[in-house]
Amino acid sequence: MKRYLLLICLSILSILSIHIPVQADDNRPVLLVYDSENVYYNGSKKIDSVQRMLTADGLKVKTVMLENYRSGELSDNKYRGVVTLINWQEADLSNDSFTHDRAKFSGTKLHIGPNLQDDELEGLHSKKGMIIRQQLTLSDNGITEQIPYTNRMEYLVDVAGSDKYGVLNTQNVGNQKTLPYGVKVDNNAFLPFWNTSGLAVNCEEKLIADLFNAKTDSRPLLVINNVTPTSNLEYLDKLVDDLYRNNVPFAVSATNVEGNTNQFAYKKYMYSLRMIELKNGIVFMRVPYLYSYTGKEINAQNLKATMSERLQLMVRSGVYPTGLSTPNHWNQDAVLGKVGLKSASNVLLLPDPKTYPKVEQTDYSQEFDKAYYVMSLKDLDKAKTTVSLTKANNLNYTLPTALNIKMPRTLSELRKVEKSVSNSELSWENPAAEDNSREMNFAKMKLEYHAGTYFVNGNEQNISDTAPVQKKHKHKEYQETGLNLILSYQGKFLTVFILVTLIGFVLLIYKGRKVYWDKFKRK
Repeated sequence: MKRYLLLICLSILSILSIHIPVQADDNRPVLLVYDSENVYYNGSKKIDSVQRMLTADGLKVKTVMLENYRSGELSDNKYRGVVTLINWQEADLSNDSFTHDRAKFSGTKLHIGPNLQDDELEGLHSKKGMIIRQQLTLSDNGITEQIPYTNRMEYLVDVAGSDKYGVLNTQNVGNQKTLPYGVKVDNNAFLPFWNTSGLAVNCEEKLIADLFNAKTDSRPLLVINNVTPTSNLEYLDKLVDDLYRNNVPFAVSATNVEGNTNQFAYKKYMYSLRMIELKNGIVFMRVPYLYSYTGKEINAQNLKATMSERLQLMVRSGVYPTGLSTPNHWNQDAVLGKVGLKSASNVLLLPDPKTYPKVEQTDYSQEFDKAYYVMSLKDLDKAKTTVSLTKANNLNYTLPTALNIKMPRTLSELRKVEKSVSNSELSWENPAAEDNSREMNFAKMKLEYHAGTYFVNGNEQNISDTAPVQKKHKHKEYQETGLNLILSYQGKFLTVFILVTLIGFVLLIYKGRKVYWDKFKRK
């Protein structure tokens, strides 16, 4: 009798477990299936953007091309959700195995682009319509943006009772349509297209957060990108001072090197990074540029040694990185991701460059405590909106988002960057005011940043006591100054000599011409 009661209880529990909704801490990955890279129209940029946004939502992601999908891959016990990205509308590519498995899948589903199937429409409790050759505007939070011309777009009809994210309006005079941009019905969702910048990003973030891991509104992090030892440190210092005076918290993505670290220029670079830490800024160590490995094999051992050495050099110089800055393709690579990124709890996910070397590409990406979706602050300024997106302080970002400004190379670029930040009315994220810690663990070193304080292996670091860079020796300065004076006078002498010679030639030509013509004059 007890056995029968036990079996009945187990049966009831198994039935109930089927209907228990997936919790936020579900560590099953999401399957991203795309039909084509569509390289000709830069479609890889969209794939990169979707991957980064899913990672920013704290998700593990497996990415598969539609033609490479194998029957039975998508199942409830393996994945918590599936994202279908139609990246090349005209090709009308399909895979019957994927369509069949997706119809049976009971997890979360998101379809981006056209080619909605009947089972997806059924889950969305809707029908689909089509608009052709239209100019659209996207509106959300009282802001309207004109988006690129649409050749053909599917949309949902009769979606009452759904959650909507943004509104699309056609501009046909006398036949204007008002359509939802993002739509969510229970655990099914749809986006007619995917934009990688502008107002659409806010709608996409809200939809993905509501669909998978719900997040509260967060402020964007301001990031100075492309900071290297060869950057104009004078401009960097001026920009940092300007941000500090205006009480703007910020971060920098800083590249480090292993060679020539005993040079004055390197010490000056480290000093500039220390000043950033003292002026309410934090440092993300940028992963190595792989093109610098010319002639050197990129493998786990070499990469681990390089990353460890660069990190230790920074720590010895009084610079304590709080995370890593990386192009997204590192997180899609078995060697680069597992060896290079696993040490950081926080990462800045930069867009991929157009070309990059692949070491051991994998379908799976990692998850992080906090991964930032990085966009350009300049792109926000250029968006064709009724209210500038940099002045829309009511337009919060749902997922961790970083707005990137490039390290200025000229004085005019510096002025433009300072102006764009000062004109912005955004409320910036302040890492020093956070309760959560940011950690870096590499080899036997543990770096931690918490509430504005730095720790190394549990020991608090007082960065204000870090010794400044020693000035150059006076005798050396005198020698260098004397040499510069000699070169300067030599250059001036050559300039004067050349000018005198040219004037002499002109006079000789004039005199010779006069003598020549005098021969033909009658005397």
